[in-house]
Amino acid sequence: MKAPFASCFAEDLERFLRKKQGAGFQYDSAEYTLRWFDKFCADRSVSAPEVTKDLVDSWLGSFDNCCGTTIAGRASVIRQFSLFLLSIGKEAYVPSSKPHGKKRQIHVLSDEEINALFEKIDQYSPGLHAAPFRRLAIEYRVLFRLLLCCGLRVSEARKLKKNDVDLQDGTLLIRNGKGNKDRIVYLPDDLRVLLIRYTERLREDYDDRSVWFFPAREMDNLLSVSLIGKRFNEAWNATPFAQTCPDKPTVHSLRHTYVVKRMNLWMEQGIPLRSMLPYLSKYLGHKSVEDTFYYYHQLDTAFRIIHDKDRQSKVIIPEVLAYEDILPE
Repeated sequence: MKAPFASCFAEDLERFLRKKQGAGFQYDSAEYTLRWFDKFCADRSVSAPEVTKDLVDSWLGSFDNCCGTTIAGRASVIRQFSLFLLSIGKEAYVPSSKPHGKKRQIHVLSDEEINALFEKIDQYSPGLHAAPFRRLAIEYRVLFRLLLCCGLRVSEARKLKKNDVDLQDGTLLIRNGKGNKDRIVYLPDDLRVLLIRYTERLREDYDDRSVWFFPAREMDNLLSVSLIGKRFNEAWNATPFAQTCPDKPTVHSLRHTYVVKRMNLWMEQGIPLRSMLPYLSKYLGHKSVEDTFYYYHQLDTAFRIIHDKDRQSKVIIPEVLAYEDILPE
């Protein structure tokens, strides 16, 4: 049984929630936002049940460490609540449908950070030594390398099925990527070799019959986003850089790092970026070259830093460990 709303908006919040659910909306995530708003008002002893601009700005301002998309989602729920209040004859401020949130600073991993991160990923040992958990430890080593070396989105990598991976030709078929478009991603040859060894290892040692390339503990399921993020965070927090890095990286930082490393290599080789960006756009699954230019401008500061640090570097991704250490017998 969920606790009742506690603020001066309790009655209106309950009526609004019943209306949405009665109309067939599941509204679970939005209800969570409403309860957060209710607690905010109750904790600050808001006495007048009127949604004002100052109240909305104050509440959204409490999420200043969140990205704009997160803040926009929470503002959207309050916007709907305000429209409901107006519909029943009450005064309410209706927030913008596109509030400006604080942008999360993009973190591009240096070579030293990459090496430290993968050292911790490779050292991961499950607390339980049952076969499914030992198998997952192997999967993480391969999955995170795939994200870094191919710049895939997490959703694209985890949703790969075995019949989407052609290890003879060295290609991945990314189905229903962003924008519901399919695309082909080509594998670096050393990564292709690693994936071959990975599939052989799972088949021979773990009787892998799953349709998924990265099966979960129960092989009929695929790895979850939350579990992948948890393993990444555990590995990063164990590195010596975690205490000093001002902008904590996320799993998606591996995609950003791939892009910067690729651009860095082209610059070092004297290849004009503008001539190569259309190819990079297709590879990344962007809708247009303009999207890739925007992506590049987001990374511009980090790109210059990496370029200055790695001026002598001639590789896209540094070698972390030999493959026999990545997938020990």
